[in-house]
Amino acid sequence: MGEKAKVKETQKLYSRMWRLPRYRSMVIVMVLSILLSSLLLAFLRSSVTPGLCLSCVFLRYVLLLAFPFFVGPELIYLATRRKGAPLDRRRVFGMVEFGVLFWLALGTVGGLLGFLTGLDSLETRFWMLGAGVMYLVSAFVLKALSDRRTSRNLTAAAIPPLLWFVMAAALGYTEQLAFQMPTFWYLSFASSIVIYSIAVLIIFRAVSRPFERDLGIDGPQLLRAFAHSYLSDNAEPFDRAISTIATQQNIPVEIMVFKENRGLVVVGVVLYVHPGPFRNVGSSFLTSTIIDHIESKYAVPAFVMHGSCTHHQNLANKEQFAKVLAKIDELIDTASTVDSVSGPHWSAMGRFKVWTMFLGDSVLTITTSAPEFTDDIFIEVGREAAKAVRNRVPKIADVAVVDAHNCISDEAISVMPGDPQATEFIDSMSKAVSSTMDRPWERINVGAYRIIPDDVGVKDGMGPGGIVALVIKTASHETALLSVDGNNMESGFREKAIASLKSLGFDQAEIVTTDTHIVNAVSLSSKGYPPVGRLKPEEILGNIDEAAVKARERITVVKAGFNFGEVKGLMTYGVKGYDTLTEDVAEASRLAKRVGVASAGLTILLSVLLTFLV
Repeated sequence: MGEKAKVKETQKLYSRMWRLPRYRSMVIVMVLSILLSSLLLAFLRSSVTPGLCLSCVFLRYVLLLAFPFFVGPELIYLATRRKGAPLDRRRVFGMVEFGVLFWLALGTVGGLLGFLTGLDSLETRFWMLGAGVMYLVSAFVLKALSDRRTSRNLTAAAIPPLLWFVMAAALGYTEQLAFQMPTFWYLSFASSIVIYSIAVLIIFRAVSRPFERDLGIDGPQLLRAFAHSYLSDNAEPFDRAISTIATQQNIPVEIMVFKENRGLVVVGVVLYVHPGPFRNVGSSFLTSTIIDHIESKYAVPAFVMHGSCTHHQNLANKEQFAKVLAKIDELIDTASTVDSVSGPHWSAMGRFKVWTMFLGDSVLTITTSAPEFTDDIFIEVGREAAKAVRNRVPKIADVAVVDAHNCISDEAISVMPGDPQATEFIDSMSKAVSSTMDRPWERINVGAYRIIPDDVGVKDGMGPGGIVALVIKTASHETALLSVDGNNMESGFREKAIASLKSLGFDQAEIVTTDTHIVNAVSLSSKGYPPVGRLKPEEILGNIDEAAVKARERITVVKAGFNFGEVKGLMTYGVKGYDTLTEDVAEASRLAKRVGVASAGLTILLSVLLTFLV
């Protein structure tokens, strides 16, 4: 399974639990269900008991059901709420509604069977059975999402059934709604609660086992941390959990500076920290943080590019950002410049096409597989490609390896060591550098401009970094390079953008993405992974053209320079925090299904026996 597929599958496993309708819709469903069930049961009861008032029985059923089903969720919320927790009123109500529908169905079936058999006690026992199922659902969700102690969560889960028994007892003194409670109903119900509680604990123990075995962390705690990020936009608990299993890595970072006499014009950054895994977790919004930082400190746009890296280079927490920014500042301050450059030059050599741009004894390479699909390039593959360049062209000292990240599909996979694509990538890059290194060097003019679109946002695949245009003009050509703060690009959109830029008079053009994952998993639907250009393509094209035109208007003579460095001791996901974690999530999902079905089935069977035999 590819990297993107692993993250997407993890998100899908969780989103299935919480694809809830709107609060108003849930309330309407609950009200209609209660009214329909009450009307049917009132009709059945009044039809076998002459003289009963249908409307009176109906109203008493409404009271019996509405009180626990509407007051219950509020009491659960008050018992388990905590500031910033994912279990808000809407989700508590959704949890209760899910159990209520089973409860209503069982109670209605009991009433129907009681009507057909003449045994009034059947209805009561089916209501009791439904109360147990309601408790099971509530206990499971509270254990998964609530930060409170297990004992408090299990007690809270019992509130709606207890409220039902209170109402049944209160209304049972009236002829219109006299339930025949079993003699030892309290023993039957208490035993069912104990059995269901044990089942919930067994399920979560099974879910936790892979995480404890491989990572030494508590599975349910990680599940709740994920819920904080995914449901409450609070990444801190998940970042804290990942930090306990993080791997220290030394990760490269490279900058390009373009300077005029008065100072900087634009800064380019090749980022080998992976901006993932999703939403606001880890380093997902590091790219826009860098863009904002450079713009704030140096008053110039920042052109961020995605270096060869994968989710293994995700930062474990936001505290690591300061190290990256400090190294970028250091490289900017110490960068030297040259008067002329060579490039950008285009080389098409099979699957991977390469742009090369030479500055002094360094070279920038931007590689794209478009129109074929590719996800990330593993960091070691990039290092091997840089080594191959230096071996083939000894006078090249430093190589920046940029993955344009501009053509994706759901089937795309990362390029990993040992893959045939890795060999092709390395060979294409070294050949491109070798074949273009002797082309003329020219003075360079550069202009840059950043746009933050008003009409395209995170849900459309555009991160807060927006679009940055870099126009490079020499005596022989004018090139437009565009960086979009997004995660990869819809197949075919790159070609549309290039055609549009060329229609503006640019001789050559390329568009890259930063690979920011802040745009990933932004909704509980399949549209939560939009690459650039899938949504609002015309609006994005318009903004790209506008950024390029405004960058051209700001063009000026510059000197250019590279600087290469490394951020040491970054806490990252590494293999444990990514490969092992995603594999454990998949295993835990399988265990939850297998153990959950077996445990729930057995406990429901035992509950049936207790309900009907005690």
